[in-house]
Amino acid sequence: MRALTIRRTSRRCGLHRPMPGSFAGLGLVLLIAGCAQNTRIVGVSPEEQVELRTRAVNLLLRAAGSDIDVVACNAIESLVRVAPDEGLDAYREAVRSPSSLVRYAGYAALGEVRDRQWLRRIKAGVRDPSPRVRLAAAFAACRCGQDGYARVLVSPLTDNPNENLRADAAYLLGRLGEARAEKRLRAALRFPANEKSNRATLYINAALATLGHDDAVQQLLLYAQGNTPTRVDALLILADLGNPAAQDVLRYALNSHQDYLETHLIAARGLGKLGIREGFDLAMRMVRYTARHTGPDDPDQKMRMRSLAAHALGEIGDPRALGALRELAADPADPRLQVAASYAICQILGD
Repeated sequence: MRALTIRRTSRRCGLHRPMPGSFAGLGLVLLIAGCAQNTRIVGVSPEEQVELRTRAVNLLLRAAGSDIDVVACNAIESLVRVAPDEGLDAYREAVRSPSSLVRYAGYAALGEVRDRQWLRRIKAGVRDPSPRVRLAAAFAACRCGQDGYARVLVSPLTDNPNENLRADAAYLLGRLGEARAEKRLRAALRFPANEKSNRATLYINAALATLGHDDAVQQLLLYAQGNTPTRVDALLILADLGNPAAQDVLRYALNSHQDYLETHLIAARGLGKLGIREGFDLAMRMVRYTARHTGPDDPDQKMRMRSLAAHALGEIGDPRALGALRELAADPADPRLQVAASYAICQILGD
């Protein structure tokens, strides 16, 4: 929901949706007052690194309680990746949210950390009014050792007419990491409705690739090279997988003059995960994207580009990016960007 998460989890959390009009009640404070304008950080002491990471995590914790669902969702998905234990109270609170998007993120996070102490609430989530939330709660229950809830994830692969829910179910099955799901996932690929749905087929292959099946990786590479509407999703999945087989496709997407800037930044992120820093200069330029050419029909262009750039810098892991990222995290104008920057800071600094 990936807001941030923003990885498939980011798009899933609505990173590209229009932003609500006001952030007045969010209460996110400056990450570092008076941040240096020089993006090259030299001689940062271990103590200063600890302080910077602490401030970044604290910002994510505050954002997880935001009443803006996209901000809260992205913050939760960021916390579960970079500070899973520190975010536990935030995940538990999220499942009580009136927003189905936030509840989804909360249950998925509880599953990631295997919060067995919260199992009663997780089981209750399988009866949530939202079908997407029910999937996330079933995922959490399975992660906590309740194998009987796997059917809640498996049955939508062929029983649900909504291709997005079928894709959600496949995505969560992949995250579950259960090898026994392969048979059901492969059967779902032959289901007529999925054969007609690029999106559902894409995420079924993504689940199989997550489980370690090379043939599914090859299918994702084909999607990433095509002209289908799911090409960007395929690149996002490949960027998350970190599979070396994707290196050539990602490098082409980074350098192709025919691709959109969004695609270049996703490719930079994927290459960064593979330890290749070719997209660093581009990401550094775009983290301060001014959107001079943005028209009235796309007011979120600036946010999208800067957020994707922040995520690319986080995966690349070059500490030279810390100055630009802490400036972005210190700017309260858009909490989505604060979350993206804080997440990237934590990625670069590690535990």
